[in-house]
Amino acid sequence: MSDPTTTSAPPGWYPDPWRRATWRWWDGAVWSAYTDEWFAAGNPPPADGALRAGGIAILGFIVGLALSTLIAGVMYALGYQENDPALLLGSTLGLWFGLGGSCVVAVRRKGSGSLRDLGLFPPRWVDAALGAVFAVTGVVAISIALAALKAIDNNLIQGDRTDLSDPLNHGRVLGILVVYLIAVVGAPFFEELYFRGLVQGTLTARWGVGVAIVVQAVLFGIVHLDPRNDWGNVGTFLVILIVGLMLGTIRHYSGRLPPGMFTHSGYNAILLTLALVGPK
Repeated sequence: MSDPTTTSAPPGWYPDPWRRATWRWWDGAVWSAYTDEWFAAGNPPPADGALRAGGIAILGFIVGLALSTLIAGVMYALGYQENDPALLLGSTLGLWFGLGGSCVVAVRRKGSGSLRDLGLFPPRWVDAALGAVFAVTGVVAISIALAALKAIDNNLIQGDRTDLSDPLNHGRVLGILVVYLIAVVGAPFFEELYFRGLVQGTLTARWGVGVAIVVQAVLFGIVHLDPRNDWGNVGTFLVILIVGLMLGTIRHYSGRLPPGMFTHSGYNAILLTLALVGPK
Protein backbone atom coordinates (compact mmCIF):
# COMPACT_ATOMS: atom_id res chain seq x y z
CA MET A 1 0.00 0.00 0.00
CA SER A 2 1.40 3.35 -1.02
CA ASP A 3 1.72 6.20 1.42
CA PRO A 4 -1.24 8.55 0.82
CA THR A 5 1.06 11.54 1.05
CA THR A 6 2.95 10.49 -2.07
CA THR A 7 1.96 11.25 -5.64
CA SER A 8 0.72 7.66 -6.15
CA ALA A 9 -2.70 7.00 -4.60
CA PRO A 10 -3.76 3.56 -3.37
CA PRO A 11 -6.21 1.77 -5.69
CA GLY A 12 -9.66 3.34 -5.52
CA TRP A 13 -8.39 6.61 -4.04
CA TYR A 14 -8.20 9.77 -6.14
CA PRO A 15 -7.22 13.41 -5.58
CA ASP A 16 -9.97 15.05 -3.54
CA PRO A 17 -12.02 17.16 -5.99
CA TRP A 18 -13.03 19.51 -3.15
CA ARG A 19 -9.42 19.79 -1.92
CA ARG A 20 -10.44 19.14 1.67
CA ALA A 21 -7.97 16.26 1.85
CA THR A 22 -5.26 14.69 -0.29
CA TRP A 23 -7.21 11.63 -1.43
CA ARG A 24 -10.91 10.75 -1.49
CA TRP A 25 -12.50 7.34 -2.07
CA TRP A 26 -14.65 6.88 -5.22
CA ASP A 27 -17.24 4.15 -4.51
CA GLY A 28 -17.94 3.50 -8.18
CA ALA A 29 -20.89 5.88 -8.41
CA VAL A 30 -20.24 8.92 -6.24
CA TRP A 31 -17.48 10.51 -4.19
CA SER A 32 -17.68 9.07 -0.68
CA ALA A 33 -17.06 10.74 2.67
CA TYR A 34 -13.88 8.73 3.18
CA THR A 35 -10.62 10.67 2.83
CA ASP A 36 -6.99 9.90 3.62
CA GLU A 37 -7.63 11.32 7.13
CA TRP A 38 -9.76 8.23 7.67
CA PHE A 39 -6.78 5.91 8.01
CA ALA A 40 -3.51 6.24 9.86
CA ALA A 41 -0.27 6.22 7.90
CA GLY A 42 1.03 2.68 7.57
CA ASN A 43 -2.40 1.19 8.37
CA PRO A 44 -4.23 0.75 5.04
CA PRO A 45 -8.02 0.89 4.95
CA PRO A 46 -10.12 -2.02 3.73
CA ALA A 47 -9.97 -2.47 -0.02
CA ASP A 48 -13.38 -0.88 -0.60
CA GLY A 49 -12.97 2.05 1.75
CA ALA A 50 -15.32 0.82 4.50
CA LEU A 51 -15.43 -2.03 6.98
CA ARG A 52 -17.48 -5.13 6.28
CA ALA A 53 -18.37 -6.25 9.77
CA GLY A 54 -22.07 -7.08 9.72
CA GLY A 55 -21.66 -10.25 11.76
CA ILE A 56 -19.69 -8.44 14.45
CA ALA A 57 -22.31 -5.65 14.56
CA ILE A 58 -25.16 -8.14 15.03
CA LEU A 59 -23.27 -10.06 17.70
CA GLY A 60 -22.43 -6.83 19.53
CA PHE A 61 -26.08 -5.84 19.65
CA ILE A 62 -27.13 -9.26 20.94
CA VAL A 63 -24.41 -9.22 23.61
CA GLY A 64 -25.38 -5.70 24.67
CA LEU A 65 -29.07 -6.57 24.89
CA ALA A 66 -28.29 -9.73 26.87
CA LEU A 67 -26.03 -7.88 29.30
CA SER A 68 -28.59 -5.11 29.73
CA THR A 69 -31.31 -7.65 30.52
CA LEU A 70 -29.06 -9.62 32.87
CA ILE A 71 -27.99 -6.53 34.82
CA ALA A 72 -31.58 -5.33 35.11
CA GLY A 73 -32.67 -8.78 36.32
CA VAL A 74 -29.96 -8.94 38.96
CA MET A 75 -30.74 -5.43 40.18
CA TYR A 76 -34.45 -6.27 40.38
CA ALA A 77 -33.56 -9.31 42.46
CA LEU A 78 -31.50 -7.10 44.76
CA GLY A 79 -34.50 -4.89 45.41
CA TYR A 80 -34.03 -2.00 42.97
CA GLN A 81 -37.27 -0.49 41.70
CA GLU A 82 -38.12 0.13 38.06
CA ASN A 83 -37.98 3.91 38.49
CA ASP A 84 -34.59 3.86 40.24
CA PRO A 85 -31.91 5.81 38.32
CA ALA A 86 -29.33 3.17 39.29
CA LEU A 87 -31.32 0.49 37.44
CA LEU A 88 -31.51 2.62 34.31
CA LEU A 89 -27.79 3.35 34.45
CA GLY A 90 -26.80 -0.26 35.07
CA SER A 91 -28.87 -1.73 32.26
CA THR A 92 -27.77 1.01 29.86
CA LEU A 93 -24.08 0.38 30.60
CA GLY A 94 -24.63 -3.27 29.68
CA LEU A 95 -26.05 -2.27 26.30
CA TRP A 96 -23.23 0.20 25.66
CA PHE A 97 -20.66 -2.46 26.46
CA GLY A 98 -22.02 -4.61 23.64
CA LEU A 99 -22.34 -1.78 21.12
CA GLY A 100 -19.00 -0.18 21.89
CA GLY A 101 -17.24 -3.54 22.20
CA SER A 102 -18.39 -4.63 18.75
CA CYS A 103 -16.94 -1.43 17.27
CA VAL A 104 -13.56 -2.09 18.91
CA VAL A 105 -13.55 -5.72 17.74
CA ALA A 106 -14.54 -4.68 14.21
CA VAL A 107 -11.71 -2.19 13.71
CA ARG A 108 -9.18 -4.62 15.19
CA ARG A 109 -10.24 -7.57 13.06
CA LYS A 110 -11.33 -5.80 9.88
CA GLY A 111 -9.54 -2.47 9.87
CA SER A 112 -6.49 -0.61 11.08
CA GLY A 113 -7.26 -1.07 14.78
CA SER A 114 -8.28 2.56 15.22
CA LEU A 115 -11.83 3.85 15.70
CA ARG A 116 -10.94 6.38 13.03
CA ASP A 117 -11.97 3.55 10.71
CA LEU A 118 -15.54 4.26 11.80
CA GLY A 119 -15.20 8.05 11.53
CA LEU A 120 -14.30 8.83 15.14
CA PHE A 121 -11.95 11.81 14.96
CA PRO A 122 -11.17 14.46 17.59
CA PRO A 123 -14.04 16.98 17.72
CA ARG A 124 -13.70 20.50 16.38
CA TRP A 125 -15.46 23.70 17.42
CA VAL A 126 -17.32 23.70 14.13
CA ASP A 127 -18.76 20.28 14.99
CA ALA A 128 -20.43 21.73 18.09
CA ALA A 129 -21.76 24.70 16.13
CA LEU A 130 -23.17 22.52 13.37
CA GLY A 131 -24.58 20.13 15.95
CA ALA A 132 -26.50 22.95 17.64
CA VAL A 133 -27.99 24.10 14.33
CA PHE A 134 -28.91 20.58 13.23
CA ALA A 135 -30.36 19.75 16.66
CA VAL A 136 -32.76 22.69 16.53
CA THR A 137 -33.63 21.83 12.93
CA GLY A 138 -34.35 18.25 13.99
CA VAL A 139 -36.64 19.32 16.82
CA VAL A 140 -38.59 21.59 14.45
CA ALA A 141 -38.91 18.80 11.85
CA ILE A 142 -40.07 16.31 14.47
CA SER A 143 -42.61 18.79 15.84
CA ILE A 144 -44.12 19.20 12.37
CA ALA A 145 -44.23 15.42 11.84
CA LEU A 146 -45.90 14.82 15.22
CA ALA A 147 -48.45 17.57 14.57
CA ALA A 148 -49.38 15.86 11.30
CA LEU A 149 -49.72 12.50 13.08
CA LYS A 150 -51.84 14.05 15.81
CA ALA A 151 -54.17 15.50 13.19
CA ILE A 152 -54.63 12.00 11.76
CA ASP A 153 -55.01 10.11 15.04
CA ASN A 154 -53.80 11.13 18.47
CA ASN A 155 -53.20 7.45 19.31
CA LEU A 156 -50.31 7.43 16.85
CA ILE A 157 -48.30 9.81 19.02
CA GLN A 158 -45.56 8.14 21.01
CA GLY A 159 -46.01 7.67 24.73
CA ASP A 160 -43.47 8.87 27.29
CA ARG A 161 -40.17 7.02 27.58
CA THR A 162 -40.94 5.69 31.05
CA ASP A 163 -37.39 4.39 31.44
CA LEU A 164 -36.30 8.05 31.25
CA SER A 165 -39.29 9.91 32.68
CA ASP A 166 -39.54 7.76 35.82
CA PRO A 167 -35.92 8.25 36.94
CA LEU A 168 -36.24 11.92 35.97
CA ASN A 169 -38.78 12.26 38.78
CA HIS A 170 -37.13 9.84 41.23
CA GLY A 171 -34.80 11.38 43.75
CA ARG A 172 -35.08 14.54 41.62
CA VAL A 173 -31.45 15.71 41.40
CA LEU A 174 -29.96 12.22 41.08
CA GLY A 175 -32.58 11.19 38.55
CA ILE A 176 -32.01 14.29 36.44
CA LEU A 177 -28.24 13.85 36.47
CA VAL A 178 -28.46 10.17 35.46
CA VAL A 179 -30.93 10.78 32.65
CA TYR A 180 -28.94 13.70 31.25
CA LEU A 181 -25.72 11.70 31.50
CA ILE A 182 -27.27 8.85 29.54
CA ALA A 183 -29.22 10.83 26.95
CA VAL A 184 -26.87 13.77 26.36
CA VAL A 185 -23.44 12.19 26.83
CA GLY A 186 -23.45 8.41 26.59
CA ALA A 187 -26.16 7.69 24.02
CA PRO A 188 -24.86 10.19 21.43
CA PHE A 189 -21.38 8.67 21.67
CA PHE A 190 -22.18 4.95 21.66
CA GLU A 191 -25.20 5.08 19.33
CA GLU A 192 -23.41 7.21 16.75
CA LEU A 193 -20.30 5.04 16.94
CA TYR A 194 -22.39 1.90 16.46
CA PHE A 195 -25.22 2.91 14.10
CA ARG A 196 -23.59 5.63 12.01
CA GLY A 197 -20.05 4.27 12.34
CA LEU A 198 -20.14 0.48 12.29
CA VAL A 199 -23.60 -0.29 10.88
CA GLN A 200 -23.73 2.47 8.28
CA GLY A 201 -20.14 1.85 7.27
CA THR A 202 -20.78 -1.86 6.76
CA LEU A 203 -23.95 -1.20 4.77
CA THR A 204 -22.17 1.41 2.66
CA ALA A 205 -19.46 -1.08 1.77
CA ARG A 206 -22.03 -3.65 0.65
CA TRP A 207 -24.92 -1.70 -0.89
CA GLY A 208 -23.88 1.92 -1.26
CA VAL A 209 -24.54 5.17 0.55
CA GLY A 210 -28.26 5.59 -0.15
CA VAL A 211 -29.25 2.14 1.04
CA ALA A 212 -26.93 2.42 4.04
CA ILE A 213 -28.45 5.68 5.30
CA VAL A 214 -32.03 4.41 4.94
CA VAL A 215 -31.46 0.93 6.39
CA GLN A 216 -29.48 2.12 9.42
CA ALA A 217 -32.24 4.66 10.12
CA VAL A 218 -34.89 1.95 9.92
CA LEU A 219 -32.90 -0.28 12.28
CA PHE A 220 -32.36 2.69 14.60
CA GLY A 221 -36.12 3.23 14.68
CA ILE A 222 -36.93 -0.43 15.29
CA VAL A 223 -34.67 -0.79 18.33
CA HIS A 224 -36.43 2.17 19.98
CA LEU A 225 -39.89 0.59 19.80
CA ASP A 226 -41.68 -0.29 23.03
CA PRO A 227 -44.42 -3.00 23.06
CA ARG A 228 -46.20 -1.04 25.81
CA ASN A 229 -46.81 1.90 23.44
CA ASP A 230 -49.17 -0.03 21.15
CA TRP A 231 -50.09 2.27 18.23
CA GLY A 232 -47.91 4.96 19.76
CA ASN A 233 -45.00 3.06 18.25
CA VAL A 234 -45.99 4.56 14.90
CA GLY A 235 -45.02 7.97 16.21
CA THR A 236 -41.93 6.58 17.92
CA PHE A 237 -40.74 4.91 14.74
CA LEU A 238 -41.40 7.97 12.59
CA VAL A 239 -39.56 10.27 14.99
CA ILE A 240 -36.51 8.02 15.31
CA LEU A 241 -36.52 7.30 11.56
CA ILE A 242 -36.33 11.02 10.75
CA VAL A 243 -33.59 11.54 13.32
CA GLY A 244 -31.69 8.51 12.00
CA LEU A 245 -31.90 9.75 8.41
CA MET A 246 -30.63 13.17 9.48
CA LEU A 247 -27.75 11.71 11.49
CA GLY A 248 -26.84 9.27 8.72
CA THR A 249 -26.75 12.07 6.16
CA ILE A 250 -24.59 14.22 8.44
CA ARG A 251 -22.22 11.28 8.89
CA HIS A 252 -21.91 10.74 5.17
CA TYR A 253 -21.35 14.31 4.06
CA SER A 254 -19.08 15.28 6.95
CA GLY A 255 -17.08 12.05 6.74
CA ARG A 256 -16.81 12.12 10.53
CA LEU A 257 -18.85 11.13 13.59
CA PRO A 258 -18.44 14.21 15.88
CA PRO A 259 -20.92 16.46 14.00
CA GLY A 260 -23.61 13.81 14.39
CA MET A 261 -22.68 13.19 18.01
CA PHE A 262 -23.14 16.87 18.84
CA THR A 263 -26.41 16.91 16.89
CA HIS A 264 -27.67 13.84 18.74
CA SER A 265 -26.61 15.31 22.08
CA GLY A 266 -28.22 18.68 21.40
CA TYR A 267 -31.44 17.11 20.17
CA ASN A 268 -31.78 14.94 23.29
CA ALA A 269 -30.87 17.86 25.55
CA ILE A 270 -33.59 20.03 24.05
CA LEU A 271 -36.26 17.35 24.41
CA LEU A 272 -35.24 16.48 27.98
CA THR A 273 -35.20 20.10 29.02
CA LEU A 274 -38.64 20.72 27.51
CA ALA A 275 -39.93 17.66 29.36
CA LEU A 276 -38.38 18.84 32.60
CA VAL A 277 -39.59 22.44 32.59
CA GLY A 278 -42.81 21.95 30.64
CA PRO A 279 -46.28 21.40 32.09
CA LYS A 280 -46.69 18.11 33.96
